[in-house]
Amino acid sequence: MDAVIRAALPGILGLLLLSACSSSAPVRYYSMQPIDSDFHPDPDDSLMLGLGPLRMPEYLNRSQIVWRGDNAEIRVDDYNRWSEPLNDTVLRIVSRDVDNLLLGVVVVVFPYETFVRDQVDYRLVGDINRFEADSGGRVRLDVQWSVVDANSKTLVSVRRNSYQAQATNANDPGAVVMAMNDALAQFSRDIAEKLKPLL
Repeated sequence: MDAVIRAALPGILGLLLLSACSSSAPVRYYSMQPIDSDFHPDPDDSLMLGLGPLRMPEYLNRSQIVWRGDNAEIRVDDYNRWSEPLNDTVLRIVSRDVDNLLLGVVVVVFPYETFVRDQVDYRLVGDINRFEADSGGRVRLDVQWSVVDANSKTLVSVRRNSYQAQATNANDPGAVVMAMNDALAQFSRDIAEKLKPLL
């Protein structure tokens, strides 16, 4: 009898291991979307805004969605991830938003080609110091950013802002991503307002 059990043991262990692997939760991927806006062609004399770099802390520089827990805890969600690097998403969304919000501004994203760099009128650079949700689903985006006149190399504006949005369901990663999208839209609208006097 012992010999039969010993012979069957590797197969039983294999089945248990296979069962454990198959019960893992599926990985889900998320992305943010630009503000809905009708497409409009920009006039030939449009200003060109070079967007970026927007530096981001290393703890956000990962494929997993990051949450801020209690007592300075940072939680990394292995089962809910970004469909592309978060820094790329931020640059892509903000550039589209600002371009859609302002007629007469063409936004190019850093890094841009040499021949484009020579055509840039203004540059927006900055640091994203925080961009995640807490356990209650409240999203906070902290950004320090500057607008620089590319020709005169002078500062036009320096800002430090905090944008907040509340997820409709703190336990739903999709709802949290939508709240992050809202915070990013607030940032884009702030940029557009700051650029309006320059048009």
